[in-house]
Amino acid sequence: MNTLCIYIKNNLRHYLYLCFLIVVFIGIQSCETSSLSELAVIDEENNTGDPDNDPDPDPDGENTGTLITYENRAKTILDNACVECHNTVTATAGVILDSFEAARAVAESGRMIDRMTNTNSPMPPSGNLPDAIIADIMMWIDDGLLEN
Repeated sequence: MNTLCIYIKNNLRHYLYLCFLIVVFIGIQSCETSSLSELAVIDEENNTGDPDNDPDPDPDGENTGTLITYENRAKTILDNACVECHNTVTATAGVILDSFEAARAVAESGRMIDRMTNTNSPMPPSGNLPDAIIADIMMWIDDGLLEN
């Protein structure tokens, strides 16, 4: 019994550290997933078909209403779907999306929408983003890639 207590005492630090890492990893993963899910739910709630709750009451586009900017929408989408791999540290495929200037350059080149809508090699790799989220990025581009 004494030997077991000594073994647990000597290895408790390692066990607690391992538990901590597991909790942190699960928290990060669930945070990313829930954020994208939450974005999709918000988009679905905004597109209920109810004319009183229509986010774009002018389908002809003559009066756009609220502009989508980097700060009010695009940054949240990119942070939750892209920045984990496309940041200044990892720069996967040479693409950086963790700042307004970098995201604007990729969007201006057409590469952002091309990759988000590519069904053969989707971005993010887990699968294409919901259409409503891609539409928000397209609207940000159409609105002139405004920062705020």
